[in-house]
Amino acid sequence: MKELLEQFLIETRELVQSAAEDLLALEASPGDVEAVNRVFRAFHTLKGSVGLFDYPPWFALLHAAEDGLSAARTGTVPADANLIDVSLETLDATARWADSIEKTGQLPGGATAEAGALAERYRHLLTPGPKARGADAAVLPGWALQLVDASADFGGKPSTAVRYRPRDDCFFTGDDPLGLVRKVPGLLAVSVAPAAPWRSGEEFDAFACNLDITLLTAAPREEAEAVFRLVGDQVTVVDMPGGTRAAMAEPAVTPASGAVAAAILAEQVRVLAAMNGSDTDAGRLEASARAAANALLSVGQDGDARRCERMLGRGSDALREVIESVLAGGPMGPSPTEASEPTEQSQPLGGDAVRTLRVDAARLDALLALIGELVIARNAFGHLTTRAEAGESAGTLIRAIREADTNIGRLSITLHRSVMSLRLTPLSQVFRRFARLVREAARALGKNVVLHIEGEDTEADRGIVESLFEPLLHVVRNALDHGLEDAATRRRGGKPEAGHIRIEASQDGDSVVVTVSDDGRGIDPAFLRRRAVERGLRSTEAVAAMDDDAVTDLIFAPGFSTAEVIGALSGRGVGMDAVRAAAERMGGRVSVESRIGRGTVVRLHLPRTIALTRVMVVRASGESYGVAMDAIVEVVRKPRAGIHAVAGGNATVLRDQTVPVVRLVDLLGHEGVSLATQEALLLIVRAAEGTIALEVDRFEERIDAIIRPPSGLVRSVLGVAGTTLLGDGRVLLVLDPASILASAPSVGRQTWEGR
Repeated sequence: MKELLEQFLIETRELVQSAAEDLLALEASPGDVEAVNRVFRAFHTLKGSVGLFDYPPWFALLHAAEDGLSAARTGTVPADANLIDVSLETLDATARWADSIEKTGQLPGGATAEAGALAERYRHLLTPGPKARGADAAVLPGWALQLVDASADFGGKPSTAVRYRPRDDCFFTGDDPLGLVRKVPGLLAVSVAPAAPWRSGEEFDAFACNLDITLLTAAPREEAEAVFRLVGDQVTVVDMPGGTRAAMAEPAVTPASGAVAAAILAEQVRVLAAMNGSDTDAGRLEASARAAANALLSVGQDGDARRCERMLGRGSDALREVIESVLAGGPMGPSPTEASEPTEQSQPLGGDAVRTLRVDAARLDALLALIGELVIARNAFGHLTTRAEAGESAGTLIRAIREADTNIGRLSITLHRSVMSLRLTPLSQVFRRFARLVREAARALGKNVVLHIEGEDTEADRGIVESLFEPLLHVVRNALDHGLEDAATRRRGGKPEAGHIRIEASQDGDSVVVTVSDDGRGIDPAFLRRRAVERGLRSTEAVAAMDDDAVTDLIFAPGFSTAEVIGALSGRGVGMDAVRAAAERMGGRVSVESRIGRGTVVRLHLPRTIALTRVMVVRASGESYGVAMDAIVEVVRKPRAGIHAVAGGNATVLRDQTVPVVRLVDLLGHEGVSLATQEALLLIVRAAEGTIALEVDRFEERIDAIIRPPSGLVRSVLGVAGTTLLGDGRVLLVLDPASILASAPSVGRQTWEGR
């Protein structure tokens, strides 16, 4: 069962993604019949997959969605914004519920109410009006009319009639007719009769089912159909007079149903409160508004639901105040009928979330071929042992060992590259998420935006791809909120009303370049200079001396924002600073170009794979440490006479530049003895203020290593980038000089200021 559930979750997420893309394509090309067909097939497959498990609200919602999309295929209803909106919200709910099942084994609280509200929107699209789906008593089948007569004491409460005629061999296929009937929620009446006259004597078959079961339920049609989903060909379902969802909501008023809606609203208050203090997803505000509105609709509080929807354009604080006022108003109103019996749920998967990686078979074949070569190389060492035992000369053996070592080195590097290639993932996994995001954000901002995506087949390491969404999100938000003008402003500037955002990716050697560009207003250096002075980031004299490129780079300063007002999308001053930090964590960098009135281009230069790192091993105070070669500018042997005391510290001159000199043991807080040598061994590394020279006792080897993140006790040690193993089995601490220097701001400070 666990394996089946894992596969279900994987396929569900893939179908959600593909269906969302097709819905957005359908919105761009309303007449695209094939797009409608693809969306319908995705929802149909989703419904079938959910049907394998016991989640009636989910199945009922997807059934309603399938009805709506089927009507769009036949032209009965238009594939317009209303259908696309509710379908996208259904996919959002499906994704959330899949996450909940993965973690807890069951649907989240409030899923039934949310499913009912969304299903009602589909029914309204199909048959608008207060009597939607109500059946005329004159056209009801005879068996249904008999049920109405038999249940007259129920005061018109019945809403759905079901006739179930099991196959005569159902016991041999695992069906339990009466067990299914007991699972029907809101059961009001049941009638069991023989489907055919009973046979007598020797003709009677005790193992053949001969039942004709009819029943009435107060549950919605979709919930009744969900119970019989695996025997649908044996079931007939009819809507009874007055059997609309609005009519049946009346008998289902319970304190518990109102509590579910209240819990949903309380959760939205928590989410909205978090938005006030952090940079959140662009669609979260709208998602919270819609979740609150759906919960209120489900309990009949339509006016409050409309108030929530009107708050969309006013920010998170306004929406939160409305929801809090509703919660303060007392118990919630009526809600859709809940299932009378708890359904059997799947067990949570436990452990980490399901993570899969699809690999090209050709890459696996190449890896297997390398393993074969590695086995041959290993056997060569056994042959060398035999030669040594035979008394072969040392010189000959040394040459053979060096050749074997070279071969092993070549194979290990090739093997590393081959394994890294298995982790290569197309950037489309990130890029395709932005079509929906841009659509929702543009609608919230009242802007007409066209998104272009190119190079989505470009591949990068899975770790890079998974970390890329957050920085890209900040950049795209800024383009939407600050970069692109509204339609009226663009018209006055002689631009098309629709703004354009491009997300592009390309491979540049061992790097991947991701570019986000817009054709908006651009960045005004003069405005940045004023804002930098206002925020106290730079003095008036400092910004006056900076060129435009340097001023533009100020957007990466912590806390810097060009927004006049904090909005739902941006304006808190953490966006571009977070972009640079994320790029540096991935071993990359970010750059920006802008022209007033023409737009802005932001480029992320990122490594394509997690490659081997070249590390310099140095000795200080009797211990060995590693420093990544990327952090080292150069290695210098400097006569001690060339090191001078300057402004409370030591410094030397390199290429007409004064460089502070600090002993590595002092930075690490170790007690070290000054070596009585004529020369100082200096490691010139990058620091925030420029470069600094770290004095070490000895330069050792340079090695290729895979640096593992610090763990255990080492994780809490500031300045440790990670660890790796040396050839003799010792663990080598790889230092991060920049963070060590940042943690000791007084070191070298006087020297820099004294230059």
